[in-house]
Amino acid sequence: MPDINALPVEARSRQPRGAVKLGGVIVPHEAIEVENNAYRAADTFAVDFALNALPTAYGPAWFGSQSEILCEIFVSEDAPSPDNYQPVAADRLILGQVDDITFDPLAGTIHITGRDLTARLIDTKTSENFLNQTSSQIAQTLAARHGLTAQVTATTTRVGTYYSQNHSGLSQERSEWDLLVELAAYEDFDVYVRGETLYFQPKPTDSGERYVIQWQQPDSGAPESNTTQLQFDRSLTIAKGVVVTVRSWNAKSKRAFNASWPKAVKSTKPGQSGAATPLNYHYTIAGLTQDQATQRAKAIYEQIVQHMVRLSATLPGDMLLDCSMLVEVRGTGTAWDQTYYPDALRRSLSVDEGFRMSLTAKNISDTVENQT
Repeated sequence: MPDINALPVEARSRQPRGAVKLGGVIVPHEAIEVENNAYRAADTFAVDFALNALPTAYGPAWFGSQSEILCEIFVSEDAPSPDNYQPVAADRLILGQVDDITFDPLAGTIHITGRDLTARLIDTKTSENFLNQTSSQIAQTLAARHGLTAQVTATTTRVGTYYSQNHSGLSQERSEWDLLVELAAYEDFDVYVRGETLYFQPKPTDSGERYVIQWQQPDSGAPESNTTQLQFDRSLTIAKGVVVTVRSWNAKSKRAFNASWPKAVKSTKPGQSGAATPLNYHYTIAGLTQDQATQRAKAIYEQIVQHMVRLSATLPGDMLLDCSMLVEVRGTGTAWDQTYYPDALRRSLSVDEGFRMSLTAKNISDTVENQT
């Protein structure tokens, strides 16, 4: 199984550099921050500019007159020419639109924040009826409307079949992004935007690649780790056990279906800690078959139990880790040594603090037996 180990910053020769482009032009900056989320949410960014470092053409007057600004942020972990860093496509952390500008003349700064191009779908409402189209067709249509390339896996079920008696919640006004997120849930797909591309496709399988967080507690002296902060949390509420039940009325077959996951739950034995009765979650979703109801119950169950154990960490920044990669903790000698699924990754680069990143991740505890 391949591992990606983040070495302590002092063990690496690094010259990290960043660049910010506004409308395709590099503009000097003071600090940058980019937060990547694990799908179904917009990535966000923030940039600080010093007024005395800005070119005249990009001063306060320019920022105060713009109605739309596209921002690109680049970071190179080890720039080949640190004194004259020229960003390349592989270094781009985010392409997005600026949402807010803060001008502070006393402090001599301009601060901007924004989201990636998911924002175009989030900010657009629709009440169209897409009943006779498939989920993938809808994704392609919406991507084209916003100038996005569509990387879409074809689906075959018309979305009208997900709703009983030809009634469609899709016809109610909502954001186009909420619509795509709902369709992704029906198909058990991932949906996200990277750069100028909308992805609507099956969830990736585990490639076996791991980003390793290492902890070592010597017999004496301070512990060693490739993190500067490391914290774990465990929900004993979820540890009691979870059962998800999905009920569905299928108008086409005129039948009701009921499915639960896991199919069997082991009660706590006398003397063991924890409650014998699991948490029960009930959902009503129209238009499913028996197999689809089972798959939805399983998918919802997995989403819930993945919040049982959580990890937060701060590390020296690098460009190796992303939210699609499993994180493995080693060396604590406890049940916390296991794999985690990232749900947010924040990278920051500034003169004062250098290149840093913080991570939050989650998973079901490896000590809990699979209840399938």
